[in-house]
Amino acid sequence: MSEERARVLRLLEEGKINAEQAARLIEALRPRREEVNDFTELPRPPRPPRPPRPPLPPRVAMAELDRIPDIVAGAVASAMKSGFGTAAELKSAFPGKSSLFLKSVSGDVQVTGWDEDRIEVESTGGFAKVRERDDKVMIRSISGDYTIRTPREARLELVSVSGDVKVSGVGGRFVLKSVSGDVDLVGFKGEVEASVVSGDLSLDGFSGKVLVESKSGDITCRPAGPLEGSMVSKSGDIELQLAADADLVLDMECEEEGEIVVGLSFPFETLEEEEHRLKLELGDGNRELVLRTRDGEIRLDDAEEE
Repeated sequence: MSEERARVLRLLEEGKINAEQAARLIEALRPRREEVNDFTELPRPPRPPRPPRPPLPPRVAMAELDRIPDIVAGAVASAMKSGFGTAAELKSAFPGKSSLFLKSVSGDVQVTGWDEDRIEVESTGGFAKVRERDDKVMIRSISGDYTIRTPREARLELVSVSGDVKVSGVGGRFVLKSVSGDVDLVGFKGEVEASVVSGDLSLDGFSGKVLVESKSGDITCRPAGPLEGSMVSKSGDIELQLAADADLVLDMECEEEGEIVVGLSFPFETLEEEEHRLKLELGDGNRELVLRTRDGEIRLDDAEEE
């Protein structure tokens, strides 16, 4: 690793610059290349090929990167490797693909489900590296916004640092890791596994299984069908808006600083009640949802009429 790049990482570690600024500084240190408009396959340089870059020294890299959060470190380290290209305004289609992996640093992401049998990607700005493997599209991006359309039953895996994420009209399985950004899921039907740090999570019109952990942010859920799983917030509130025909067991618990507030106007049965713990049955109780908060409020309200 060159001395200049090591200094950039130290500045990022010390909080003197953000991920976007680090990416731009690292890009400026690389040999200049012509801008390309091929989003999926960057052109090879003319013969004779330029001399290969020296490999990144493993010991030095680990010493520097271990002190930076894993997600940010991985994204910045990827920017140092060959294969990244400038993506000013690009659009690409991937026929027959039904699985998407996207790692985005310092950019907003919007994913919408549609009835087409392909994944379509539009990006604005930043640096991107795209690969295809079997039925999967894999994108790694720094400082770029994305609008993506996928089949409704697509499998999604998103890692987002310093950017908002919105997913709508999609089902299937969705895995998400988000740091410093809000997450909004609209009309999702399927299974969601999400880890959110420093951002709010909203599930609007959700049905299926949810496994959510928030380390610093509020969780809001407005189900539109069967619901089960768990929602855990270490520093934030959990709000659940339920309809009168809800059918589940709610197992709720908060620590001493938290509070459980039940504002439901329709009948329910109390199964267990202790200090800071409450278990309720709604309908026939065919499914179970576990709610936990360390330093926040758990609140149950009536769903708003549309």
